[in-house]
Parts: sequence; C-alpha cells; structure tokens
Amino acid sequence: MDSDKLSALPQAFLHRMEDMLGDDFEPFLAAYEQPRTYGLRVNTAKISCEEFEQIVPFEVKKIPWVSNGYFYNEDVRPSRCALYQAGLYYLQEPSAMTPASRISVEPGEYVLDMCAAPGGKATAVGSALKGEGLLVANDISTTRARALLRNLELFGIPNLFVANEKPEKMVKNFPEFFHKIILDAPCSGEGMFRKEEALARDWTPEKSEELSRIQKQLCLNAADMLQPGGRCFILLVPLHLVRMSRSFPGFSGNGRNCL
Repeated sequence: MDSDKLSALPQAFLHRMEDMLGDDFEPFLAAYEQPRTYGLRVNTAKISCEEFEQIVPFEVKKIPWVSNGYFYNEDVRPSRCALYQAGLYYLQEPSAMTPASRISVEPGEYVLDMCAAPGGKATAVGSALKGEGLLVANDISTTRARALLRNLELFGIPNLFVANEKPEKMVKNFPEFFHKIILDAPCSGEGMFRKEEALARDWTPEKSEELSRIQKQLCLNAADMLQPGGRCFILLVPLHLVRMSRSFPGFSGNGRNCL
C-alpha cells in the first residue's frame, strides 16, 4: 500500500470514512495502491464512437460504464492531438464521467449546470440536447467561466448560454424555469486526495462544515429554479452527502425531486 499517500490523509478524515464506510473502509484504503486511470469522452454531437475509433492516433479502450468514454495510457498526451483541438473529445477522469452519463436529458429541455466550470458535465449535457432546448452553464468565478466558455464553444454546442452570476441572482431571473438542474457543489476536494496531497494536508473538519453550509443554500437555490416536476441532480463528496441527507431528508417538494 502507498504509505506516503496514506500518511498525508488527516486522521479525522480517516475516522469519519471508517465510520461511514464500515466494511468498505479497507477496500477504500486499498484503492490508494492502485494506479491512476486516464480517460476521455467522445463528443457524439460531432462524431460517432465508431468513427472516433477508426481515426484516433493512440491506443484507447472502452470504459464499460460510460457509452462514449475511453481509457488511454498514461504516456499519451491527448491534449496535443488535433482531434482534441477540433472538439472531438473531452479529457476527464473515468470516475468523473459517471454522473453526467447517468443524467437523463432529452432534446428540447431547459437544463442548468449551476457550478459548471471547467465543463465536464456541461459538455456532456450539451451533446445530449442535440441542439434543441437550452443549456445554461454558470460559474461564479470569472476566470473559470471563461475557461468554461472555451470548452463549450470547442464542443460546438449551439443552444448555449454561459453565465457568471451568483446563484441568488439567477433565482430571480429563472424562477421555476428548468426541467433539469445539475449542482456539482463546491467541496473540500476529498475525492482528489489520492492525486493531490496538498488538498489532504489542508483539509480540516471546520472547512468541511463551512462548505456544507454553502451547499445547503445552493440546494435551496436550485429547488427554486426547478419547474414543478423537474429534477435536480446534486453531486457531493461522501462526507458532505451524509450531512446534507440529515439536513434535507428526501429533499423534495412541490413536485420537484433532488437526487
């Protein structure tokens, strides 16, 4: 087991994970000795997976749980490939592809990605809309919103509006407007500890609690922007999810569902 990586994990974090995971705690620790995987997601709005496999100049392997996702080897630099510059694929870790691949989006729907930068989920949703309906991609950071716009433009998504607004202002402009909302809320980066030890060293329970309060407010903002019968997909790291479930049991009302 990679003792250096494990030694970087705060003891308070490990205790919480052990309490939460129970019998799955040991497999969680064992994951730290597994090699990192690298992935890309094909932009099916521009090219089919079959066509991509015929022209990609480096070795790829299908990701079993993402229909348009592929593994590539660590020594490959896919960001330097012309196919990437043409917007034919998006670079994303395989685990990070999973949420967007499970969100059911239909052409013609109005969809909001509340905390969208750098654009992993927004590009996936934009492709699924097939040029119909509307995608609003928002990020509160101006710098990150610019990067978000570049990625979405590169993907060639036409029915797009990129915003750089505070959520409370968006609530005033989009009351009960969206069919689907994606909320990848700001978090303490616990899922990144394995590859970024600096995040692990800086983690404290107090920082985690403060972010949890921010997440609760964002969830309430999202609910106010959902149409009756709409659905909100909330993505949280595990510790925050436990606290959120205690604060908002079921978190649904007026025909709106948050998952």
